[in-house]
Amino acid sequence: MTLSFIRAIVVTAALLTANAPVLRAERTSFAKERFSLEIPADWAKDESPADGAILHRDAPGEDGSFSVYLLPVKKDHRPDLKGMLGQRVKSIQKAGLRVSAEVEAHRQENFDGKPALFAVVPIETDYEDLVIKFTYYLVFIDAKDSVVILQAALPRPPGKKLQQDALGIIQSFRESE
Repeated sequence: MTLSFIRAIVVTAALLTANAPVLRAERTSFAKERFSLEIPADWAKDESPADGAILHRDAPGEDGSFSVYLLPVKKDHRPDLKGMLGQRVKSIQKAGLRVSAEVEAHRQENFDGKPALFAVVPIETDYEDLVIKFTYYLVFIDAKDSVVILQAALPRPPGKKLQQDALGIIQSFRESE
């Protein structure tokens, strides 16, 4: 390959993508600006989620969603993250959804400097004559005086961009200094 051929490819690619929208993630704060996440600009804001979330975004095309919940922890108590996961799974089942496989969970001792429990909860539900399959990706973060719950609800199987977006949101979690 000659250098001029490579330049032609680079220039052509630049021209073809020049008008393509560049989607950025915006840092969004919550819990009185104590914590923040980077959320892709194309995820739609829901000002008043019905289920008690303090922050909620719908993925493009409403194919998935991301929610944040904040639970207080009594002074001088340590939260039982695994117990909270068990309660969350029971609530999911009580709502009429089926957990369709074993819940996978693992603990991480340093998620932005805090202990956390990550869980994958595969779900099935019936809608008319269809079986709808999706997965909850949950992260329970021990923030000492509260537990932050990050919840991505994605179709199964998720599209690559949707999954990357949701995991990127989770990985962007930070506590303000």
